[in-house]
Order: sequence, then C-alpha cells, then structure tokens
Amino acid sequence: MILKNIEFMANIYDKLDALLITNREGIIEYSTKFDTQDKSIKNEGYTGKSILEVYPSLTEETSSHFRVMRTGEPIVDERQTLTDLNGRAYTFLSSTHPIEYNNQIIGAIEGSVLLAIDGVPCKQEPFAQEDLSGKGLYNLDSIITRDSEMNLIKERIRKVAENDSAVMIIGETGTGKELIAQSLHTHSKRADKPFISQNCSAIPSNLLESLLFGTVKGSYTGAENQKGLLELAHQGTLFLDELNSMDISLQGKILKAIEEKKFRQIGSSKEKTVNVRIVSAMNEEPLKLIGRKELRSDLFYRLGVIQIGIPPLRKRRGDIPLLTDYFIQQFNHTSSRPISGVSDIVEKIFMNYDWPGNIRELRNAVEYASNFIAGSTITLNDIPEAILYSGKEAADSTWVSGVPNSPHVAENLSVSTSREPLSKMVAEYEKSLIQQALSSEGSVTNAARLLGTSRQALQYKVMKYRIDV
Repeated sequence: MILKNIEFMANIYDKLDALLITNREGIIEYSTKFDTQDKSIKNEGYTGKSILEVYPSLTEETSSHFRVMRTGEPIVDERQTLTDLNGRAYTFLSSTHPIEYNNQIIGAIEGSVLLAIDGVPCKQEPFAQEDLSGKGLYNLDSIITRDSEMNLIKERIRKVAENDSAVMIIGETGTGKELIAQSLHTHSKRADKPFISQNCSAIPSNLLESLLFGTVKGSYTGAENQKGLLELAHQGTLFLDELNSMDISLQGKILKAIEEKKFRQIGSSKEKTVNVRIVSAMNEEPLKLIGRKELRSDLFYRLGVIQIGIPPLRKRRGDIPLLTDYFIQQFNHTSSRPISGVSDIVEKIFMNYDWPGNIRELRNAVEYASNFIAGSTITLNDIPEAILYSGKEAADSTWVSGVPNSPHVAENLSVSTSREPLSKMVAEYEKSLIQQALSSEGSVTNAARLLGTSRQALQYKVMKYRIDV
C-alpha cells in the first residue's frame, strides 16, 4: 500500500526533490531528499521525529499533513516556505495526500519540488501533471445559490462559455473566482483540453516570466528545457488569478503574446504559436488599479472583453444558510461527529456578520466548528471568536424566539476591546447572553435549548457567573 502511494506521488511532478510520509500522530515514518551533488536519493534522518519538531515554524493548523488527515481531502500545488530545526528556510511546491487503510486515514504522504533555499531560487516552478487533464473541475452545478443575481451570473457563464472571448472575473477574496473560471472551461468546447491555473501573486516576478513562457536549457544558471504555462494550456484555458499582481513590464509581454498568439521561451530565438483562451481575475475594481498604475489599460481592454462581477457574500445573505448546510454536509463525510445544523442564535449571527473573507471564510467557520463541536448542533461555543465577538454584529443582532437586542452588550464589548483582555471580554459577553436567554425563556431548560447547549452545561455556567435564576 505504501509503495503504491510512493509510486503515485512520484508521478505528480516531472521530478521530485523530497518525499515525506507521516503517521496519524504526525511522526515521520519516511523522509528522503534528492541530493543535487551526486544525483542520488538520500534519507534525511528525520524518521521517528515529529514533523512539528523538524519544522518548528509549523503547527497542527498550518501543517499540510495534519490538514489532509483532518479533512480527508488532498492539497495540490501548495507553495510553502518552512524553516527547519537548523534554521534554514526552504520554499517548496508540494502536493499532500491522505493515506487510507480499511477506510481509515492512517497518515499522509507529501511530494515536493524545491524552489528556493533561504530565499535564493533553485529552479523554475513546475506544474503538477495531474492538473492538466481538466478532469474533476467545477461546473455550474458547483455554484450553490438561490440568489437571483447569482443565478443570472450562472446563465451568463453558460452563454459566454460557448465562445473564445477573454473573460475577466472581478470579486473580493473568497467569492469563488476560480470556481467561475473552471465553470467557464468545463462548459466550453475546450473542456477536454487543459485547464491551467496560476495565481500571479504567489510567484516572485523573476520566476513568473519563465513560468509563463518556459525556458531553454542554459538560458540562465540552472535553467532546463521547460514548457511554460502558455504552451501547457495550448487549445485549452489559462486562468491568471490576481492579474494585477503581475509586474507591469511582464504585463506588456503577456499582452503581446496574447495578441499575436505567439511567444518565445526564455533563451530561445524561435517563436511558438499558441491557441489558448485567457480567463483572468482580480479582487479590486480594474479602473482603480489602472489609476494606481498597477494594471496596464491596454491589457485590461484586451482581457476585459467580457467582465463578470461576483457579489460578496454580505450582498447575497439569503445564500448563507444554504451554503452553511452545504459545507456541513461536506464535513460530515470526514467528521467523526456528524453535524445536524446550527442553533438559531448561530444562524442569526451568521446572517448578521459581514463575512470579509466571503464564502471561504464561511467554509472555514464550519470546518472550525466541526473540530470543536460537542453535540450535533453548532452553538456559540463552536464558532470562531472573530465572528462571535465582532462589535458590529453584537450591536446589530436581533435574536429570535423573543430574546431582545441589548445595546449595552455592544457598548461593553467596544470598551473591552481596547481596555480588557480577550478572555474577560468573552466571559462578559457569554454572561450577558445567558442572562438574556434566561430572562426571555424563564427556565434553565428552555434557555439551554435556545442557546444550543445542554441543561447541565448551562447550569454550570449559571453557577460559574453567579447568575440569579
């Protein structure tokens, strides 16, 4: 079984520089790296150590191994910079997959390509071979909504997908721009051709040009014959996310390649012809970016033939319960404690919260709850503090089941934010919530039901805070 996982991982990239296997507790079971001096595979000597010990900069929350073991979902093409126990910083492009046995996740395996050591680039960033197939991409059915504007956008995507016009997607971080881009490809005549995605802000400008156009061996120190993303996306779709992060001079070069449908690899005098549809995205209004000289106007007019604006989640609040239920069902497949839903109070808090991180933040909130939930319903105790103790939401919330809004709670919170430690602020707010629930419901049993907790747990809180019942 392990050998099969190693063989699979070895085929992810053209050449692996490191392979790491951990068990369920994060203890390293197998660790090798490619030695550039004698071109051999060597054991790193980390077997038996915790991955958190080898890379002290990691935590269980940030480690890709712990994340895939927690969710059961692979992480593909993640760029990460890790500082090891010797103080050296390594930048990798990695893909991490869970290892399963008898339907149980028993560990994780990660294959990596080394990009830089202590900030010094080692090579051009590769592209994962499995992403070239175009399989497993999102489609219009993946866009979960009941919002009228979003449904109009879905219809627009269906129509636009049929043609080859350049599309620019504009929306805040976390609104699902890549989902839209993949749907455009999936419903197009190019659906059986490659879909290549690149976040322009994730790559240093000196590497992005070679990544896009490719290189010829010897064009610079360490350069190898490498196809660029334009060539890899031939006859398919190239998605350039956060386009405005691309250096202005490189924007001019990509514009020329798009207009002429020709390009030259770095170090080559020969032109190559390419047929590719460009879909781009940015998280700010293009005209503002042009005004700040972060986006070339000619590139905007060339790539913004069709513009699709994605509304933020706060402007489609009717989708919040729908998306919450959708994410709950997703995490129920991997969670040992299935969730039935959210309490009435949590639903109200979710509805009143502005979600600056949009759908991604909502998904993360449900994932957070799935790790801490004690019962079957997500309650106040299970949601991130940033959502629960937002001053605006505390002031604006109007509770269901007759529990009134309490302006003095928000006032106390705003004072506490600047003068009191978070633990005291949390305790004061929790006490106020319990007092209001007891006042409204008249009994500990009914108040516990409203708050989404057990009678015993609420009785403990009543005693803890010395609340008169």
